[in-house]
Amino acid sequence: MLKSKLKPKELQLRNILNWFSLNNPAYSRVLNSLGLVSAQPQLLNQLTTNYLRAINNTPSLATQLVRNSNDREQVEHILLSNFIPWAATQPTQLKPALDSITKLIDIRRPQDLYPDARRYKRQIHLHVGPTNSGKTHSALRALHSAHTGVYAGPLRLLAHEVFTRMNSGKIANDLAPRPCNLLTGEEQRISSPTAGLTSCTVEMLSNQEFYDVVVIDEIQMIGDHYRGDAWTQALLGVQAKEVHLCGEESVVDLIKQITKSCQDEFILHRYQRLTPLKVADTSLKGDLSKVTRGDCVVTFSRSNIYALKKSIQAATNLRVGMAYGGLPPEVREREAQMFNQGSIVEGEGGYDVLVGSDAIGMGLNLKIKRVIFHSLHKWDGRKEVALSTSQIKQIGGRAGRFGILPTNTDTIKSEETIGEVLTMNEPDMKLLRRSMSAEFGKINQAVLKAPFSTVEGLSRRSPPGIRFSQLLELRKTLTLTRPEYSIGDEKNSASIADAIHNLPLLSLAERDLFCTAPASSRSPIAIAALSSWAKAHSNRTQVDFKAWLRHEHVEETITSIESSIKRSTSYSSKPINTSLTVKTSQSKFEKLHNDYLLRLESIHKCLVLYLWLAFRLPESFTDFHLCQKLKLRTEIVLGIGLNSI
Repeated sequence: MLKSKLKPKELQLRNILNWFSLNNPAYSRVLNSLGLVSAQPQLLNQLTTNYLRAINNTPSLATQLVRNSNDREQVEHILLSNFIPWAATQPTQLKPALDSITKLIDIRRPQDLYPDARRYKRQIHLHVGPTNSGKTHSALRALHSAHTGVYAGPLRLLAHEVFTRMNSGKIANDLAPRPCNLLTGEEQRISSPTAGLTSCTVEMLSNQEFYDVVVIDEIQMIGDHYRGDAWTQALLGVQAKEVHLCGEESVVDLIKQITKSCQDEFILHRYQRLTPLKVADTSLKGDLSKVTRGDCVVTFSRSNIYALKKSIQAATNLRVGMAYGGLPPEVREREAQMFNQGSIVEGEGGYDVLVGSDAIGMGLNLKIKRVIFHSLHKWDGRKEVALSTSQIKQIGGRAGRFGILPTNTDTIKSEETIGEVLTMNEPDMKLLRRSMSAEFGKINQAVLKAPFSTVEGLSRRSPPGIRFSQLLELRKTLTLTRPEYSIGDEKNSASIADAIHNLPLLSLAERDLFCTAPASSRSPIAIAALSSWAKAHSNRTQVDFKAWLRHEHVEETITSIESSIKRSTSYSSKPINTSLTVKTSQSKFEKLHNDYLLRLESIHKCLVLYLWLAFRLPESFTDFHLCQKLKLRTEIVLGIGLNSI
């Protein structure tokens, strides 16, 4: 058939299939890693030709390829993950090897990975609604009434909040305190050895214990490419009578589908906002003097946050706090508490205004009157991109004063509690109105990660000396799933794997542990620390934590910030009409002060990383208590440092 006679979809499919052959680098790399090409190259060529013909006669697979034709990585995944199981059905000499590989990569029934959970017919309660709708409150009431139960949230900050509220009796006015323990990746607090309740981060949720009630918060994170597999594992694997999921409307169909595959009971609860929310008629038209008490101004870079704080303070004489993703959760929580204290009642101390990033959209209990977007675009690492509808609605929905008044059951309509959303500049208002009135886009896929046993099995089939990062790539490329699942991103883990590649004494399991540690490949100091600590562990020696502190000049950094705070106080006492020399000097000082804060944020992340590893490898990471003290000290200094900007 001539190309001119082909329909567009047929032409797309032909182009895709022409690209797929043994000469394709991705294809040959995968098959070489599995030791298949050297065994039977001619046979593989014939199998490939037959496979491509079979695709033309498999409408569902052909449609999937055409739908993803603009995503080369996804096309590779679809073609390669389906090729191995298909080839295993053919009567060839490679069938035993292909059968073995298929057993490793085929997780089209991921629910079967959790046989203990399949012994029960669980009740899956899905609570969906916008921000400030009371959906999580309802789930927490169910947890409070359970004999045994656990709350699993996306952030240790949220886990801390539920832990505190359970123990202090602040879940609701009519509910008494309940002993509740805390478990995060780097911290454990035991309120009572006999406590039936635990608050944890979702990655720490145990699939080995049985609970009466489990609450899994922010269930829409199940579609996140980087962390979604933790929510998928929690939903599929937790053993409980009742599982309460809280999140956005966007996941209803997906959760219903997964629940059905587990043969569980699905119960949907929908909620409306407890306080009204409206989009303002106009923007601030760039006038910062119009910022008032109770406002939260949202921007998307640390430098913008620092600059906006100073500009708002100068334009309004209001006290301004800050909250952004790079700050430790404990510092963000303190800034939020100071804002809640100051934004409600004048003269009560605290902050009048908050300047924050998209970090305010999740995990902070904020009493915001107005959310003001400084911009509706953010840097994605390569270019400026518009915020998604979901991001705008999530952040904008934080406006509204629910929780200030004693009641938490009735819809509150007073002017004091109406939330308002607007932008700094008028051109952004059109996108804001469109996004706030739009429905949430559907999340159609839950993110999966094949179990570690898949990596072990692929390692046994691969040639000696294969890098762990290559095994992770193989797992991602070959894992076969159903359409309602996708494979999570492993780029960060692969970067860590390459950083510790030249440590031959590390086992596969130890490599996997280090690769899942909370270290960002974008942080040189964190990767350097992890590599150094992994080397000590591989040599079966204790990590010299004090040597690392000296190497990174941690004490000097903290002392420098404390000194710069004192200098900041002296500058703030100078007359406004200072000379040009003083202004220039102060500008240099401010840059130095901000650089110190940025470095201390990086150091804090390394301290969290050490604690995370100490929980799992206590024989090598022995300075747990010293690290805890330093972590607390950095949080205090960071908080004071932010106030001095």
